[in-house]
Amino acid sequence: MKWLLALLVLLIMLTAGGVSAHDITLNASFKAQKITTVYYSFAPTSLASAQQLEVKNWHRLTNRALNLGLEQRPVWIQFTIHNPLNREAEPMLSLDNPLLGEVHIYQLLHSQPATSQTNPQAALAAPLTTNDPFLVKLSLPANSTSTIIINVKNSVGLYVPLTLWQQSELLAYKSKLNLFYGLLIGLVCSLAVSCLILYAFTAKHYFAYAGAITLMLSVLLYYICGFGLRFFELNLPLQQQSMIPMLFIFITLLFYLLQRCVCQPKASLWLTVQTISTLIYATSAAFIWLFSALVVSVFCLLATPLILTTYIATTLLCIRYNPSKSNKALLLALGFFLAVIGYFIFTIFGYQTLTSGSLVLVFLCFFSCSLCLLYSVTKLFILQRDEQVTAQQALLAKNAAQDALLNERLANQQAVSNELEAQVDERTFELQVALRELEEKNRQLEQLNMEDPLTGIKNRRFLDKKLVMELRRSRREQTPLSIIMLDIDNFKVINDSYGHLTGDQVIRTVSDIIKQQLQRPLDEVTRYGGEEFVVLLPNTKNAGALEIAEKIRQTIAQSNVSVAGTSISFTVSAGVYTSVANDINNPEIFTERADKALYFAKQHGRNQVVNFPIPQ
Repeated sequence: MKWLLALLVLLIMLTAGGVSAHDITLNASFKAQKITTVYYSFAPTSLASAQQLEVKNWHRLTNRALNLGLEQRPVWIQFTIHNPLNREAEPMLSLDNPLLGEVHIYQLLHSQPATSQTNPQAALAAPLTTNDPFLVKLSLPANSTSTIIINVKNSVGLYVPLTLWQQSELLAYKSKLNLFYGLLIGLVCSLAVSCLILYAFTAKHYFAYAGAITLMLSVLLYYICGFGLRFFELNLPLQQQSMIPMLFIFITLLFYLLQRCVCQPKASLWLTVQTISTLIYATSAAFIWLFSALVVSVFCLLATPLILTTYIATTLLCIRYNPSKSNKALLLALGFFLAVIGYFIFTIFGYQTLTSGSLVLVFLCFFSCSLCLLYSVTKLFILQRDEQVTAQQALLAKNAAQDALLNERLANQQAVSNELEAQVDERTFELQVALRELEEKNRQLEQLNMEDPLTGIKNRRFLDKKLVMELRRSRREQTPLSIIMLDIDNFKVINDSYGHLTGDQVIRTVSDIIKQQLQRPLDEVTRYGGEEFVVLLPNTKNAGALEIAEKIRQTIAQSNVSVAGTSISFTVSAGVYTSVANDINNPEIFTERADKALYFAKQHGRNQVVNFPIPQ
């Protein structure tokens, strides 16, 4: 789990990006500062009324981000920024909640309106559609004090975390944060893909349900981290605000289907309660999206824990009767998911704030839930497979017993036919022996047909078959095939002068020298006919073939044959052709072109190696 520890260390580094303080005062070393001391009020109806509202009518918030729970009234927030520097500062103001709807930000210098920056979509009452926080570039003159007034309207709760950033620090922080969130989501998503791949191979529905739940957990984490509004830009605020609670509802319903596959619960009172409550829950979810986002969120936060409680109760009953590891793992997955629901209840109702550190706890719960689901369905698959194997073995044992009984009944009849069968077996064995001997003789005869009796190397019949095989290999692997054709120079003169026995000895000497120059097992030398030889070099480039041919020519030129005290010297000429095979139906191309190069060598002085194409 070293990688998980590395992720936690990275999160600690990321959460340390902002430093909270009571007073917002810039200095020369300013990088980032969380704004945890603000004033807020629901009374103002406009910027002018907010400016005129007395201090006593504002509520003071210290040491934490503004979280007003499910409050739907527009809230006005104000705080002061001091710039004691002798130069203008341009920090970035960040609203770290990507789910906010309508936002207006005003900057007042010495209590006079200086700048007004507004969410571009505010006129359409549409929420933000980027995972980046709402960013505003502030212009703070030297030695000045500015008052920032923010008006926020949101249909589902008011959680307004604020941070003041130095621009380069914000860019570095967001890069690290996006990378970290991407790794977290990728881990959960990889588990979902694993389940779906297992479903594709096994066709077991519980793999599909576990994969769908895990995939929705990754999508849910995607939205919680703020990425959903970046890549799924919806112009309908209700759909955006309702996406996270609807995902919780869908996951809960999928847990019901998965539990039925994994636990296979027996009929009981709790099972009846679970079925009826889930049916009501699903029916309500089918129509709840027609209501406001607040109604959807409240329904999800109140109804979902109750439904999950019935799931946990029925799962506990199943564990009581069948304490399998798959059932226990499913119970843990339900517990982790319920823990996240409970945390969001505290967050949405304003008892807890959602921070980067708490997001890691959410991720750990989601990741643990996904691991438990994968473990549960995998264990179930292994258990079912073992049960199937046991059933098959029992069936085989039963069939074996029946066969034994049947064999016993047929024993008398078989005793009568045993002698005849023994005779048939004896004759069959003798026939098989004769056939094997005949096959061995045929192989020996075929081997003799493939070898040259004079030199012991392969003959032309072997070359014709081997060449076709290597052509196919060359075309399939797109590797070069080289062929060398050699001919003993003035061989007729040797035969006429010293006799055919001497000529045969010369041929054997040439074949031995060629074999000595071939180092690889796939390289073959064959006697093409008379005093001609062919060397087949698979996967050999032209330069290598020319080098081998030249070595053969030089070695032969330095060799001689002694006959009756007379030393006979001789030479060879060689033609080389190399190509990647394209047409396996015309193997004669290789021998013809090598022969043309050989003929050119013979016509132009002999004792030389010529490569095809022939020089002009």
